[in-house]
Amino acid sequence: MSDINKQAPRVPGVGRYHELREKTALILGGSRGIGRAISERLALEGVNLVINYSRSAEAAEDCAQACRSLGVDVQLIQGDIGDEESLMRVINFAESRSSIDILVNNAARGLERPRSTLTQKSQHLHKTMDVNLFGPWFASQTVGATMAENGSGIIINLLSPGAWKYMPGYSAVATSKAALESLTKYLGVELASSGVRVCGVSSGWVEGSDGEHSYRDEVSDRVRPHVPSGRNVAPEDIAAVVAWLSSEEAPMFSGQVLHFDGGFDLGSWRNILET
Repeated sequence: MSDINKQAPRVPGVGRYHELREKTALILGGSRGIGRAISERLALEGVNLVINYSRSAEAAEDCAQACRSLGVDVQLIQGDIGDEESLMRVINFAESRSSIDILVNNAARGLERPRSTLTQKSQHLHKTMDVNLFGPWFASQTVGATMAENGSGIIINLLSPGAWKYMPGYSAVATSKAALESLTKYLGVELASSGVRVCGVSSGWVEGSDGEHSYRDEVSDRVRPHVPSGRNVAPEDIAAVVAWLSSEEAPMFSGQVLHFDGGFDLGSWRNILET
């Protein structure tokens, strides 16, 4: 574990949002990195979990055991979110066990190899859009319809600052996340009258995430000096935001995206121009 993550605020020993106890969350891509942090935080709040994973059963089981130790029910289901048939199998599995109160669209296809926009490969582009956009879209259609019938629920989409600012070698992911951000707004409006909220969460550079390993060199070390808050975003920071959005403390936050980066985007030009 890096020193920066040791400095990151940790979740409290008991949950803060009692209204979340006994609710059920389906977390797509919930076993590693940011997804695991979200799973553990919601488990701390007393939320029962259905955790989807793509490849590593070992990592998924390790995450499940950590969440079960907090006293909640945890079910694991493997599935490729970029394949509609596989995704529907995941959703059917989750809904057969309980009504889904919280849907977290965290599964994402990252950077297999950073490329310029003009050199992106067709197969990579299609798969990226399948996982990062169409997977959350189909999941939101299916789960959102049931939530609307029940008159409550929240859908949270994990986004990226690359959707609205340039990041070298990131165009495939950035474009998919920009589309998902737009989808968040449309679903937010269309589901609001049914009592269902749809939110987006976008942070700065996340130290300790799976995406960190997509780049060579020590990107975290190079970003950190330009963050006015003194550290990079940690997965636990994102998990805390997801828990807050899921609670009754954010009833009017819908169709919007919460951006947070410790002031990096605001302060980076100061660091560049003053040096």
